[in-house]
Amino acid sequence: MRTKVAIIGAGPAGLMLGQLLSLANISNVVIENRSRDYVEGRSRAGQITPATVQILTESGVGARIHSEGMVHSTLQFHYEGSTRELNFQALTGRTVTIYGQQEIIKDLIAARLKTEFPLLFDAADVQIHDTDGFSPYVSFSHGGEQQTLECDFIVGCDGFHGICRPHISDSLTQFSYNYPFTWLAVLAEMSPISPDVIFSSHETGLALFTMRSPNVSRIYLQCSPDEDPNEWSGSRIWDLLQLRLEGRPEKVNGGAIIEKSIVQLRSFVAEKMQKGRLFLAGDAAHIVPPSAAKGLNLAVSDANILARAFEQHYGKGKEDLLLSYSDIALKQIWRDVQFSHWMAMLLHRFDDNSHFHRRLQIAELDRVLGSGPAAQSFAELWVGNPPFAASI
Repeated sequence: MRTKVAIIGAGPAGLMLGQLLSLANISNVVIENRSRDYVEGRSRAGQITPATVQILTESGVGARIHSEGMVHSTLQFHYEGSTRELNFQALTGRTVTIYGQQEIIKDLIAARLKTEFPLLFDAADVQIHDTDGFSPYVSFSHGGEQQTLECDFIVGCDGFHGICRPHISDSLTQFSYNYPFTWLAVLAEMSPISPDVIFSSHETGLALFTMRSPNVSRIYLQCSPDEDPNEWSGSRIWDLLQLRLEGRPEKVNGGAIIEKSIVQLRSFVAEKMQKGRLFLAGDAAHIVPPSAAKGLNLAVSDANILARAFEQHYGKGKEDLLLSYSDIALKQIWRDVQFSHWMAMLLHRFDDNSHFHRRLQIAELDRVLGSGPAAQSFAELWVGNPPFAASI
């Protein structure tokens, strides 16, 4: 087989890049080692920035996000027994949309299957070769047959534990930070208790209440790093959520739990995100803590920048954007890493010197939620930047 761009991984970055390249009639093949059912069933992020909505819409996969997505304009911060609101739409003129990552994946797969370009699930023994030369290729097994995919470029969109980043690890500078906070993530058949996302900073730890649909809620509860999700009964979850929302009028009437898991919070960035004919995008290059819901949006942003670079390369023979891909992407990545880190430090309980940290958090929340530049800055960081655009 022969293609121009080989994409390793059918997550948000890989599928989005494939969609954008297909629209530009740049041949590409997406190779994924998991099954389609697995990829479509992974429950992940759900808050979509205006830039991501715009990219999805302009690439022809925005119909369902506009018809089914839940548009949000306000955040609620609950602490010290009371709730304060921050209307980011009033401050920025923009909103965010709640729409599950797995639904975006379904939309992108459905669009992909309407094109002539391959999407290969259940690929085994995927390996990349000769990325420092001019003739890279991918070897893998599919359908019981050994395959070789020759290409001009390889893009690693295969996640944090994938094969692509280790391939160039000797040339990367890697930054990482593991947080002393862990989340119990719960998906439940439960109507949202509020039309807005609620961040609760309680003396016993963080609670985050959001939603995936009018009938499904997403709850995150700060817990100990060694917790076993199987030891968390429904009553224990709902009692702790109710405690951390104390002072609010709602009564938490928890529904059937669809799934529960432990989320380890970490930040990770690899620089540069490219070497030779290999590029990295999405979680293969960076991880942000979910405290500001930036991971999915960064993956789509990476894909958009790369797509514009490939359009310039194949359409005009210009290499500038391909060569500067890392520099452009990393500006947004570090901006969102910093904001996500700040949010994590603002809202969680610290076991070490907890009373001191608590006072700092309250002072900072009061500052941000007051009128003025602090609220404006927060609102702009929350909704994010417009999508990258390049003249083709």
